[in-house]
Amino acid sequence: MSPSIVFLRDFAVSVAVGMILLLSLSRLVGRVQFSLSTAFWCSFIGRAFLSIISFVIGFFFSRQTDEGSTTTINGIAAVVGLAIGCVLQAVLFQIAVRAKNETLTRWRAVILSLIVILGDFLVASPLIELWEHFRA
Repeated sequence: MSPSIVFLRDFAVSVAVGMILLLSLSRLVGRVQFSLSTAFWCSFIGRAFLSIISFVIGFFFSRQTDEGSTTTINGIAAVVGLAIGCVLQAVLFQIAVRAKNETLTRWRAVILSLIVILGDFLVASPLIELWEHFRA
């Protein structure tokens, strides 16, 4: 499969998992209820932010490598990218909820953002791997 098709498939699975997590956990964690369209667009835009941030930070940190410290630099880049992505996604959630005349506190928005980001790693990645396993 071409790399662009793989990226689009992974992006779509991540958006779907994020949307389901927002729909199912927004009432419990955030004390607000996202509609289907709001959850989709928040997941889509948040995932797009994370992809762009990861690309930019990866490009920046790729220039900073030494022979012995590549693992450390990759870890720092991952932490910086996740922190920036988490904050931007939390702000996005607050804006979406504010548009519906409700309020989502900052710490609840950050928790929802962390859940969506962790859903990428803990749910979407195994689903994609399972798909690849049965496809082969």
